Amino acid sequence: MKKRLVLGLMSCVPLFGLSQQFTGFTYDNYSGVHGVLQNPANVAGSKYKVNINFFSLSALAGNNAYEYKNSKFKSFDFSDPEENVDYFKSDNADKKSLWFNTDIMGPSFMFTSGKKSGVALYTRARTLLNVSNLSDKTFRFLGKGDADALYGTDINEEGLQLKSHAFAEAGLTYGRIIYSTPQHLLKMGITGKYVVGMAAASVYSKKLRVNLEKNDFINKLEGDLNVRYSDNLDGVDDDYEDILDKATGNHGLGLDLGFSYEWRPENGTWLDRDQTPYKVRVNASINDLGSVKYKNSAHGNSYTIDASGKTTDDLDKKDGETFDEYFSRLETVGILKTATRAADMKVKLPTTFRFDVDYHIYKRLFINAGTIVNMVGKDKNEVSAHYATSFTITPRLEKKWFSLYSPIYYNAVNKDFSWGAGLRAGFLFLGSGSILSNMFGNQNISQADVHLGFTLPIYQRVKTKRHKKEKPVEEVTKTEVAPQPIVETKTIVETKVDTVVKSVEVIKEVNRDKDNDGVVDEKDACPDVPGELALAGCPDKDKDGIADKDDKCIDVAGVAKYNGCPIPDTDGDGINDEEDKCPQTAGTAKYNGCPIPDTDGDGVNDEEDKCPSTPGKPANNGCPEIKQDVVKKVAIAAKSIYYMSGKDVIQKVSYPKLDVVVKVLKADPALHISIEGHTDNKGNAVSNLKLSAKRADAVKNYLIKKGISADRIAAQGFGDSKPVAPNTTPAGRTKNRRVELHLNYQ
Repeated sequence: MKKRLVLGLMSCVPLFGLSQQFTGFTYDNYSGVHGVLQNPANVAGSKYKVNINFFSLSALAGNNAYEYKNSKFKSFDFSDPEENVDYFKSDNADKKSLWFNTDIMGPSFMFTSGKKSGVALYTRARTLLNVSNLSDKTFRFLGKGDADALYGTDINEEGLQLKSHAFAEAGLTYGRIIYSTPQHLLKMGITGKYVVGMAAASVYSKKLRVNLEKNDFINKLEGDLNVRYSDNLDGVDDDYEDILDKATGNHGLGLDLGFSYEWRPENGTWLDRDQTPYKVRVNASINDLGSVKYKNSAHGNSYTIDASGKTTDDLDKKDGETFDEYFSRLETVGILKTATRAADMKVKLPTTFRFDVDYHIYKRLFINAGTIVNMVGKDKNEVSAHYATSFTITPRLEKKWFSLYSPIYYNAVNKDFSWGAGLRAGFLFLGSGSILSNMFGNQNISQADVHLGFTLPIYQRVKTKRHKKEKPVEEVTKTEVAPQPIVETKTIVETKVDTVVKSVEVIKEVNRDKDNDGVVDEKDACPDVPGELALAGCPDKDKDGIADKDDKCIDVAGVAKYNGCPIPDTDGDGINDEEDKCPQTAGTAKYNGCPIPDTDGDGVNDEEDKCPSTPGKPANNGCPEIKQDVVKKVAIAAKSIYYMSGKDVIQKVSYPKLDVVVKVLKADPALHISIEGHTDNKGNAVSNLKLSAKRADAVKNYLIKKGISADRIAAQGFGDSKPVAPNTTPAGRTKNRRVELHLNYQ
């Protein structure tokens, strides 16, 4: 039996959530690029030369509404949980709050850019969800509640909220040591973020009054309902699979600003081998300053709600029904009435103030106390999801390649403690802020979290002083060098004049060059004519590298293949036969010497043919004539498009006729359609023009959703500039409020 309430629109959301990311790990001196998320100043003076994150995930969940059976959790059995068997309703608070967030870190890196500075670049995707102020009385009726107690009972809800936000970001961080002495060190860091909003939604009600009958008849459902959600959610059905496909590219900017102070006493006997020099470290930062601006959905309005006299079936979102269709139906039947509307929705990033103190106990032992304070506001901001305020105390053992940490976590919303553990071992880190309390506690589970990641650490080299060993003074012994004897060399040169003269004469005879072209006659193929050294002494008049005696075109440069003549161009189209794919027919260079093709053989070449694959007529630019019965079908469909009064929302009664247009366009892929929106002259001309354009776009969007390519559709609004009848009569104004559909081949 159904027990839905209209305020239970959010009852299908996840029922878990906490606040911190990578709980306990980010305080580690070896947390690398993840520590930059906690405080951008951590990028300066890092333990790493380079630290690369390949992939990491932090998922945190908890609530004060439901508790999961402890024994089922310990065995990691989450299959088909049943209420009152595997999980139970909590009775620990009058107001129920649910919160949830994930943090996925993609490829990211940081490196030490100098003795005093560091840089980081990261990619990241986050989701946050908050549900708050659901009364315990109403909560008892959800799921397997007491039906008899529900029916006929007045339910009053005030300040009910659901807020969710999903976004991705790329951040660039720069940090620097701005003050340094042997005892004190101060660092500052800043991160600039480019944020891409994937989706955002909020539902809140200041006051709701509900009373149901046993047969699910609604005696009373009155109050206000304020809905804000990004317009890419309009076309999303219950599967939520195409949110990213329909994302409209909402953008924003963000900022983190942090400081880190270290106190370094002179006595360093307690320091560890890896030289972590501070005794106390204090971090403070403000994170996620900024916002994302979304285009609000057409249904993202403030409504008055009145479903008295209806049934719970009327309020149910049907299977496969998109949010656009769902809200349109509620407005059409009068359950929702628009009070106010905003065109845009500004969603703040989950701004927090973060503060922690890290105490270096002895050698490799540390303890940290930290807090994350929500700066967005829990109830005052009705559209921006946020992190919960929390506190942690984290003792840890920290070495170069290995760390153990065990955070004790307190959530200020849930007012509950949890105890966790984690480790870092080389390339891997893994942990949870609640694993120990959940595994070894006796109570049922109301919160859970996990974080893990894979990184590449390249550490800074630790420089140590080495003293040069002094060499002993050695005596230098003198070595006498024996004098070398002087050898006298006598050179006798004999010359025979007659022999030399005869040799010169022979050389002259052998090197004779009668034509003086630098090629001796013995090797000159043309000894009587001056020629080219490269051509064995023969001339080359046209300078084509072919000797004139072998060149059949002595005055025109050519190629050896054609005996010194140019490559022929048989068809005279300026493209030589070797490159011409149609050497007997004049063509163009674009088609390698062939004529412009005519694929469909209708006498209109493809460059002028608007329908190159379909035979047509020259008068129609190569396209066939559009059949009159097709034109008539589309014209009838155009007269059957109806909108909600004063809006650009198409009524469902119009869908069958629009589907006829879709069928026509799919039958002939070469067809294009132009959509023209028109209004009467009532009201402001500028407003009429905008409305007519939006209505034309609404038809275009419908056709696109049905599979028609956007490049086949043109949409334009003309307002009241093209009347087809006088605007002086109601009948004339009705005719002027129209949409015209025109088929064409472009």
